[in-house]
Amino acid sequence: MLLVLWLLVQLPALAYALRPRDGAVLAPVRLAVVRAALVLGAYAVAVVEAATLATALTRTTIAVAWAVATAAVIAAVLVRCVRDLAPEGGRRGQPLDALREELRSRRGATRRTWRRTKSAAAAAPAWQWVIACVVAILAVSVAVLAIGSSPNNFDSQTYHLPRIEHWVQNAGAAVYPTAIHRQVDLGPGAEYLLTHLRLVSGGDGAYHLLQYFAGVGAALAASRIAAQLGGGPVAQLATVFLLATTPEVLLQASSTQVDLVAAAWVACLATVVLDEFTRPGDAAGAGTAVLRAAAPHSDALYLGLALGLIAVTKTTGLLAAAPLLLIWGIGRLVRDGRRRRPCLCGRSPGRCSRADGSRAWQSRAATVAASLAVLALALVLVGPFLWRMQQTFGHPLGPDMLRESIGVQTADPRLLLVNALRIAQTGLDTPLPFLSDAFAALVNGLASLMGVDVNDPRITFGSTEFPVPAWYPDEDRAAFPLTGLATLAGVIWFAVKGPGLRRAYAAALVFAFIGVACTVSWQPWVNRLVMFLVVLGAPAAGLLAASLVRSVARSLAERRRRRVAIAFVTAVAVVASLAGVLTVAYGFPRRLAGTWSVFTLTDLEERFVRRLEWLPQYEEAAAAVAAREPERIGVVQGNDSWEYPWWVLFRDEVEDGMAIVALQSVVPGEEPADPASVDAIVCAEDLDECRGLTPEGWEFHDLGTVAYALPPQA
Repeated sequence: MLLVLWLLVQLPALAYALRPRDGAVLAPVRLAVVRAALVLGAYAVAVVEAATLATALTRTTIAVAWAVATAAVIAAVLVRCVRDLAPEGGRRGQPLDALREELRSRRGATRRTWRRTKSAAAAAPAWQWVIACVVAILAVSVAVLAIGSSPNNFDSQTYHLPRIEHWVQNAGAAVYPTAIHRQVDLGPGAEYLLTHLRLVSGGDGAYHLLQYFAGVGAALAASRIAAQLGGGPVAQLATVFLLATTPEVLLQASSTQVDLVAAAWVACLATVVLDEFTRPGDAAGAGTAVLRAAAPHSDALYLGLALGLIAVTKTTGLLAAAPLLLIWGIGRLVRDGRRRRPCLCGRSPGRCSRADGSRAWQSRAATVAASLAVLALALVLVGPFLWRMQQTFGHPLGPDMLRESIGVQTADPRLLLVNALRIAQTGLDTPLPFLSDAFAALVNGLASLMGVDVNDPRITFGSTEFPVPAWYPDEDRAAFPLTGLATLAGVIWFAVKGPGLRRAYAAALVFAFIGVACTVSWQPWVNRLVMFLVVLGAPAAGLLAASLVRSVARSLAERRRRRVAIAFVTAVAVVASLAGVLTVAYGFPRRLAGTWSVFTLTDLEERFVRRLEWLPQYEEAAAAVAAREPERIGVVQGNDSWEYPWWVLFRDEVEDGMAIVALQSVVPGEEPADPASVDAIVCAEDLDECRGLTPEGWEFHDLGTVAYALPPQA
């Protein structure tokens, strides 16, 4: 927790140092936070990769790295303070008097700004305060879950968290032998950030806070996107409210999944992209011109960091990053082509035209250079991981089985349409059977009409079958019907009535969804894979909601129409609030109330809440093995087995130097440990394989799902 507090102090300090100049952009404070998050996130990833090269990923390395970061942040803050407080036009020989006068004027300006903000807040309608209170209550409730619960996500037990323990044990994030290929071939960006917490704290008590703050950051970036698209305070509040009441967002905000982290990086990239089109006052004078001239360099820096963080965290986020960056590049080229400057006195029109053409060419060259810089920065962050995948599996995206199991394996437009409709149905699933069944029947009927199998293996993950109930608030599959429908309506509204920027943004969202449908096979937990689309779509829904509110205010004379609009908006807000409250109260696998409340379970019971019947077996096996005081334990498991509980149950022994190694490996070139080289064997699920690997003469104990083997006692 001290490390978390340390980072929370560094973030606003760095945000102050990176704050854009007044009048340069919309919502400069939020942009400063986005910039600081990108810099700190990229720094954390770079530290892990650099430590891996030197096989020095240790507690000391991380502590030194953050001490250096702290010193750099302090220096940046001091430089910014000097720059901000330096008097302009002060008389020479009296710098202290000028500085004192500057401080006095700034203090007065701050007070006036605070009074205006306080007056505006006091004048806000009561319903806005109610919505803000709902958001605050949900945020506090999720924070309680994040702080008070232990990691218990299924995938985290299998590969998210075990890979961190292997990195700590191996002093680096290099590829290692394992029977669970996802521990080595899926994007490790979020786990890199958790590794810092693991090494400094020695445990996983703060793990949930990563996704919690990612959710906060995603909402902050989404609200700024709403402002950049022309939304006022009501639209920004509606955007935050919509995200704060989305069940999947609430559930993942107290989880050790990685989807919210990826969504936050995508939202950061989107808001920086929109700065290209929304800087105020193009014709405000030379000062603005200087700001815009300097903007490409800073934009390229932060876009490159955001793109690299997306790529190293979850590659599906690139499906949204690609169209957004394309819009950014096209917008810059169009602006460069339209840039004209007046001829100076005494120049001929011909010389003036040539000068303009030269400047336009230079601007286009700068745009190309900025685009290449974005890609280069991204490769710096994700390149080491891609290189390891190329060296290990012969492909930068990992093994064939990973791409074939998750990715779509066909270009048949009929199957791609069915895949898109299945993804939409799963995301819009409701507890109302007649609606869910009707949508599913429509998809099945359309597939039959086109002569294709709705569960064709080329567009379906594994042996799963469509449809599945997704409305229940489970973090792996919770649907978001209100958010999804509101986003769909907002995107259509953007396309029909919006100005050019809104239409371009809507086109990027549509392109990203089509990209998902064409590359990601349908699976029962597909809803969490599209979290970045939910975050990017919320501003469109927020602006539409604000437009409806304005329509209500304008139609005072039309009482019937006004009543209908008020009733509709109120009903949506109440249902969304109720969904959010029920999610944090009774969601799964972490909840505040009910039988499985985090307040009624022990630490181990929380970790095994999805498979409580496994807990006694894990405990018995761990106790029997620990009693022998082994120096090296071999692990045997299947592709979906829970490995992380072994690291938790043997935490003290691991801290004392005991090693846990895999006795199987599906990683080319990485040979598993010899069973004869370990002092004990623990197994999860794949017991027949475990029995076969047990050395002759050892005692093998089958507990049902778990087993362990020990050498005969002397």
